Amino acid sequence: MVSLASRRKVSLHLMDRGFSVRLSSRVCGRSRGALRRLPKDRNHELRLQVLELSEKHPRYGSPRIWRLLRSMGVLVNRKAVERIWREEGLSLRTRTRKKLKRDRPNISRPAHASEVWSMDFVHERLENGRQVRILGVLDAFTRECLLLKAAPCYRSSDVKRDLEWLFLMLGKPERIRTDNGPEFCALSLPASVHHDFIQPGSPWQNGHIESFFGKLRDELLSCELFTSGAELQECLDEFQSHYNNHRPHSALGGLPPSQFAKRVDSDIIQEATITL
Repeated sequence: MVSLASRRKVSLHLMDRGFSVRLSSRVCGRSRGALRRLPKDRNHELRLQVLELSEKHPRYGSPRIWRLLRSMGVLVNRKAVERIWREEGLSLRTRTRKKLKRDRPNISRPAHASEVWSMDFVHERLENGRQVRILGVLDAFTRECLLLKAAPCYRSSDVKRDLEWLFLMLGKPERIRTDNGPEFCALSLPASVHHDFIQPGSPWQNGHIESFFGKLRDELLSCELFTSGAELQECLDEFQSHYNNHRPHSALGGLPPSQFAKRVDSDIIQEATITL
C-alpha cells in the first residue's frame, strides 16, 4: 500500500511535468487541498537539535548523537534520529590530515653546473649484519658525484657538516633537492641556497640521484660483501672516482661527468671570449 507521503511526492512530480492540479490529484487519489497544504514537521525541534549537535561534534555519527540527546534528557526514538540524519544528508566527516604546505619543486632540467644538487640516502648491510647509510650528492647538470660517504647513522647535523665541507670546496649551489626524510626536513641551509622538497611518494622528482644509486647498487653494492665500514668507504671512493672520470654516461653523449664538465666550462670561456 502506497503511503500518503509517497502519493503526495508523485502528485508534485506530475505537476512539475506540466499536469494540472486536478489531474495530478485524481491520478494519485489525493484532494487538491491536500496538495496545497504543506505537511507539518512534527520533529522540527528535534531536527534543530540534531543539526546543532552534528555541527558541534562533526566526528559523531547518528548513534552517538542519539545517545547524546538521551543524556540531555530528550526522550527520542533512535530511528527518529536516524531518519532525520538521512533526510538532512548528514554523514560522518572524513578526517583528513593537513599536509605541510611546501612549494612544488622546480624539476625542470638545470641549465648549468651547481644550479641543482640532488641528495639522498641509500642503505647497505655489512657482512656482520650491521646496516650502514650512504649519503650521496650529485650535480644534476654535470652528473658528477660530489659526495659518497658511508656512516652507521646520519643525523641532520652530520648532513649539514658534510654540506659545509662541499660548500667550502666547491661553492654553494642555487638549490638542493631532497625527499622529505627527517634528516633533510630538519636541515638548516644558508639563505642563498633554496631547499627543494620533492612531493611525498614521488622519487622520480629526484631522478638523477635515484638513477645514480641504481648504478651504484648494480655495479658495486650487489657485487661485493663488505666486512667493515672502512672497507665499504674505500670501495665507494674508488667507485666515485671511476664514475666521475672514466665511466661513459649515456645522457652526456658518452662522456664521463668530469670531461663533460670541462667541455662545458671550455665552451663558456670560448663564448665569453667571442663576446668580448
